[in-house]
Amino acid sequence: MRTKGSPRELERIRLLAAKLFDQERSCAYIAKLLSVDDQSVRAWRRRYKKHGIDGLKAKPHPGPSARLQEAQRQELAEMLLQEPQHYGFDKHLWTTTLIAKLIQQKFHVKYHPDYVGTLLHAIGFSCQKPCRRAQERDEKRIEGWRQEQWPALLKKKKPGTRSSLPTKRDS
Repeated sequence: MRTKGSPRELERIRLLAAKLFDQERSCAYIAKLLSVDDQSVRAWRRRYKKHGIDGLKAKPHPGPSARLQEAQRQELAEMLLQEPQHYGFDKHLWTTTLIAKLIQQKFHVKYHPDYVGTLLHAIGFSCQKPCRRAQERDEKRIEGWRQEQWPALLKKKKPGTRSSLPTKRDS
């Protein structure tokens, strides 16, 4: 079973063990001191003798390689600046599902629509919804109402007046 802790914490423990290897301490002593199994300490000692301090350092997990190359990502970013109709879709807005279909058609790479949002964020896009406003909207009238009528509605209750709702007294 793997020891609990982050790769950085586990690396720190192995590097402490390396210092103790240099002091020629026994594996049992090091294991007890660091609260690890003595088999782990013996494996670390072998790795330390073979590869030095670099053999005990944490190795990052790179993960899978990107399915879209950097040039393809840039091309996708440029494509998304056009409307979906430009690429044969009958929608007016890009959705992750549409973008996944576009990637499949153009680059022959299949992405799940849920992952497309992560991909878009990585190339500099953010989720946005269009601001929908009525064409009849009159901004001047709205601003006038906000400045004249809204403050009158917010006037505070006069001191000493009672609430119209009955309340219980504290016991």
